Amino acid sequence: MDDEGKTCIDRISELPDFILHHVLSYLSTKQAAQLSVVSKRWPYVWETFPILDFHERYFGKDLCVINPKQNWIPKDGRRKIFDQRVKFMNYIDKKLHRFREKNLRVNKFFLSMTLVSNKLAPRVDTWMELLADMRIQELNVIIHAGHERRHDLSKILFTMESLTLLILQSCVLLNSRLDRNAVKLSSLVEMHLIRVSIDEDTIQDLIFCCHSMKVFFLMNCVGFENLEICDHDKLEKMVFYSQSGFKDISIKVPTLKELIIHTGGEETMVHEIIVSSACQNLKHLSLSGIPIDPKWLQSVLTSFPLLEHLVLQNCVLQEFMKLASQVLKEMHLLNCTKLMEADFDTPNLHTFEYCGKTMPRLYSNSVSDHRTAELEVRLEDMNRLWFMRLKDFLKDNKFQDLTFSLTSISGEAISFNAEDYMGIQFAPIELNNMKLVHLVSYSLKSINFAALLDGLFWNLRPRILSIQLESYSSKKFIKGLLKSLVADDERKCCCSENLECWRHSLKDIKLINNVKGLKSNTVFNAMTLNNFTNFVDDWKIEAKRIARSTIFVKDETLSFQLTW
Repeated sequence: MDDEGKTCIDRISELPDFILHHVLSYLSTKQAAQLSVVSKRWPYVWETFPILDFHERYFGKDLCVINPKQNWIPKDGRRKIFDQRVKFMNYIDKKLHRFREKNLRVNKFFLSMTLVSNKLAPRVDTWMELLADMRIQELNVIIHAGHERRHDLSKILFTMESLTLLILQSCVLLNSRLDRNAVKLSSLVEMHLIRVSIDEDTIQDLIFCCHSMKVFFLMNCVGFENLEICDHDKLEKMVFYSQSGFKDISIKVPTLKELIIHTGGEETMVHEIIVSSACQNLKHLSLSGIPIDPKWLQSVLTSFPLLEHLVLQNCVLQEFMKLASQVLKEMHLLNCTKLMEADFDTPNLHTFEYCGKTMPRLYSNSVSDHRTAELEVRLEDMNRLWFMRLKDFLKDNKFQDLTFSLTSISGEAISFNAEDYMGIQFAPIELNNMKLVHLVSYSLKSINFAALLDGLFWNLRPRILSIQLESYSSKKFIKGLLKSLVADDERKCCCSENLECWRHSLKDIKLINNVKGLKSNTVFNAMTLNNFTNFVDDWKIEAKRIARSTIFVKDETLSFQLTW
C-alpha cells in the first residue's frame, strides 16, 4: 500500500515477455526460478524462459555417482539415487514437450548428466530431436557414462540449421565417416569438443561442412593421431589441447588469426608442427609442451607479418635464443627449461612475461613508448646471480610497469647481500609502478622480507608500489612485507660506496587508494603500521567468508606513492 492506501502497481510484471526473459538471462538458474513467487505473472515468464539449464545436481548431489554400489552406498541410498535420476529425466521430458506443444523457441540448452544405463540413452536422442525443431541457437551437452564409455549422440545434432554454438563433452560424436550431405550446420560459428571420441575423417568432414565456423576448439579428444586443418574460408581461431601423444599437426588456413596448441608434456609431444605460410593473418600464437628449435621459431616470425602475440609455455628451448620481429608486441616465456640467454630485436614489444628458475639475459632493442613486464619467480631462487641478472635485464630494457609474482616452495632464505655490489657502478632504475603479487607459499619460516626488499630496491626506484591481496595470498607474507617496508634504519646498510641505501633515500610513503578502514593519503610509517596489518587481518577473514559461499573473491590492492 502507498500513503493513500492504494495498491502499488507492479510495473515490472507489465513488461513484455521478451524483456523479462532478457532480465532473467542475467540471473543464475536458481535465482531466476525464485522469481516465480514474486507475482502471478512471473511463473508464466519462468515457464517460457528460452534458456533451459538441466544439471543433475539440482535433483540430488549423488546423481553424479556412476556406480553407487562400488561407492559403498546402501541399498536404500541407491534406490533414492535411482528415483532422483528418473525424476530428473522426466522433468526434462515434460519441459521439452511443453515447449514443443506451445511452439516456443529455445535459445540455449545446457545438459549435464551421468548416463549409467544404455536403456536410458534413447531418451537423450529424443531430446536432441525435440530441440532440432525449436530453432535452438546454443547447445552445451555433458554426458558422463563412466568406465571410459561415451554416449554416441544422434546425427540429428547436425541438422540444427539455427545452431550458432555447439559444445560437446564426454561424448562419441560419430563412429563412422560422416555423410557430408547430412550436415546442415549453416549458422554454426563456434564448435567446442571436450573429451570427445572422434576420428580424423570426421574432424575433416565437420570443418568442410561448417562454412560459417570461426572458432574450433579441441580439448583432450581421442580417436586420432594426426590433425590437419586446411582450406577454410572463415576460421579465425583454432585451439588444440591434448594430454595424449600425437604425431603431426598441420595448419593451413588463410583466415586464421589465433592458434593455440598445448600438449601434455615432453613424453607426449607432437612430433611435427607445420603452420603454413598461407596463414598470413595470424596474430596470436601460443605453444605449450613442445620442443622448439630457435631457427624454426624465427622462420615462424618471419613468415607471419601480422604476428603480435607470442606465448611459449613449458617448452624445451635451447640455452641461447635469438629472435627478431618488427611487429611483435607481446611475448610470454613461461617455464621454458634450459633458456639462459635471449637476444630479441623487437622494437615494438611493450609487454614481456617471464617465469623461470634463472633470470635470463634479455636484450631487446625496443622503442615502444610504454612497456610492462611480469616476472614470476620462486623466492628461494632469488640469489646473487638472479639479482645480478635482474640488474642487467632492467638496464637493457626500459620498463615503466614491473610486476613480480612471488612463490615459495622450500621456504629457504632469500640470498641478498649489498656487499655483492661492491665495485659495480649502477644507478637504480626509476619505474612508474612496481607490483608485488604473492601467488602461493608452502613454507614461510625462513623468508627474509628485509632481504627481499633490499634486493628489489637496490635496483629499483618505483613511484608507486602496489601489493596485491588475492584469495590465496598469505596474510603472514603481506604483513611481513609491510613491516619490513617501515623497519628502522639503524642497522648498517650503506656498505657500498657507489650505491645509495634505499631506506635513506625513501622520504615518504602514502596510501593512494581507498580501502576498507583506510583512506587515501594516509601516511604509512611505523606509527600507522598497526592499522594496515589490521586491515590485512580483516580482509583475510572476509575473503574466507566469501569463499565459502561463492567461487569469486574480489582481489584487493594496497597502492602506495613513494617519494624518493
